[in-house]
Amino acid sequence: MGERDRTFNAYNLPMLDHVALAGDWGIPVLGPCRRVPDDLIGFNYARSEERADRTGAGVHFFVDDYQFERVWRHPERYVRVLSRFQCVLTPDFSLYRDMPLAQQLHNVYRSRLIGAYWQRHGLNVIPTLQWSTAESHSFAFDGLPRRSVVAVSTVGVLADHEASRLWTLGMREALRRLEPRLVLLYGRPMRDFDWNGTDWIRYDNHVTGRMKAWAAEARRAA
Repeated sequence: MGERDRTFNAYNLPMLDHVALAGDWGIPVLGPCRRVPDDLIGFNYARSEERADRTGAGVHFFVDDYQFERVWRHPERYVRVLSRFQCVLTPDFSLYRDMPLAQQLHNVYRSRLIGAYWQRHGLNVIPTLQWSTAESHSFAFDGLPRRSVVAVSTVGVLADHEASRLWTLGMREALRRLEPRLVLLYGRPMRDFDWNGTDWIRYDNHVTGRMKAWAAEARRAA
């Protein structure tokens, strides 16, 4: 392998083969998905074969980035693991509002490219919606299919007034542009949010549930 090939592989450029690009920034395009999982479990639990076999679950990436950064380095290693599930959401690389827009754009690009790669390998891939401030709307929805099942999270948003405001703005924009068939909502619903007739399903944040269970058990033992 030559130096040029090693450089291309380091940036996952071979994954762009046969992938359509959208927008001013060349964001990889995802095909639509209509799968609706019975439950969503975190990527960090995806290797639990017992649970995967027991449910029609989907895998989400609404966890800390360090727990799934490895899927960018080696996305091919997780095709077999994820294929046991009914579907998989695209990685939710963080878009913090104080993060440079260039980094946010890169994280959107990475999420779409991995999703397109997994679709080419036969996985049922549900697009994860990501945005931060209104400035990110110029690229945050590029490459996403219309009339698809999509996923979004409110984890870490509801307790922050500004984060809630920006989530509401971005979700309204996503509904307008994408007209999703169904929204999979991971976490608690945004209070008084108008879905404008769009169907949505809520999935519990199992991490929060486990923490509450542990706390209750500790109180009983005290």
